[in-house]
Amino acid sequence: MFNLKFLCSLACLLCLPLLAVRAQDTPVAVPDSAQQPVDIAKMAAAKSKKSVYEATYLSADIFDPIATAFTGKFEFSVAADVSLWHRLFPAIEIGVMGYNQQQEDYHYTTAGGFVKVGANYNFLNYKPNRKKDHAVFAGVRYGYSFTSYQLQDAHIANNYWNETGVYSNDKRTAHFGWVEFQIGVRVQVYKQFFMGAALEIRTFGHYYQKEPYYPSIIAGFGSDANTTNFGLLYHLTYQFPAKK
Repeated sequence: MFNLKFLCSLACLLCLPLLAVRAQDTPVAVPDSAQQPVDIAKMAAAKSKKSVYEATYLSADIFDPIATAFTGKFEFSVAADVSLWHRLFPAIEIGVMGYNQQQEDYHYTTAGGFVKVGANYNFLNYKPNRKKDHAVFAGVRYGYSFTSYQLQDAHIANNYWNETGVYSNDKRTAHFGWVEFQIGVRVQVYKQFFMGAALEIRTFGHYYQKEPYYPSIIAGFGSDANTTNFGLLYHLTYQFPAKK
């Protein structure tokens, strides 16, 4: 009896190494995701593959046409800007201006056009997973305008000789440049439709040529009597998003 138990125990001890070897040879089921090697380069490329160009915006200013009823000066402009990373927005603005001042002792007319070129920088909401394309921005422009102006039927009195004369001059054109700073906001109200407002600070004005006299109102800049003018833009905007 003792010999039988001893023989069984010895047989079990001899089989243990064989079982261990068989366990090592048996393949272990590995999930498919673990079997595929991780391509670090592809992951980095996918992470950095963020579109530079995101959209184009077309805007129309509606504040100045409404203000015409109160100031008598008509001005209207349209603008376009391009979204790069939703941070940098190169922009261009084109507009026209007209002013007709009829008084008892003179008639003054001025009209012209202007263009502004520059860029805005967005400080808000530029993450790729954003739900809305709102923007809070600051920007800078260089403006250029050409303004034609004419004074007609100006009654000039000479108190010494007790005489009154009528003076008119030929139409002239002045070319003017300035630097403009902007601070504003643009809000996405419905799908591709936006509304926004901006404060304009126009300064560093300069004429391109000397004239005997200059226009009282400069297209795009404002009053010639001020070294710095302020303006308010209230615009409606439509977005042309990039194709995904």
